[in-house]
Amino acid sequence: MLSRSLQTPIELTMTEYDATHFTVEPVEGDDQIAITIHASDGNKWEYGIPYSPQSGRYTFEELDVIAMDFGDDFAEDLSDKLAEVVAEVVGKKG
Repeated sequence: MLSRSLQTPIELTMTEYDATHFTVEPVEGDDQIAITIHASDGNKWEYGIPYSPQSGRYTFEELDVIAMDFGDDFAEDLSDKLAEVVAEVVGKKG
């Protein structure tokens, strides 16, 4: 066991950034919607959301985590845009 004097405290810091914008677009040749969230520090998160071309149903389980990370308003705007894009794509196929 290490003596107390040899132990180094570990500081855990989280990077500070904000989500700046997102893109929501259909994936060409696949029944999937691509979501990309861009952050102020240059990071980005990408998600692929499969949907049913017959019913337009989809599940985006990460939306709760996005709301916790980036705020309810951001998550709501993203959810609204996702629903809009799925409806457009399903309407074109139907």
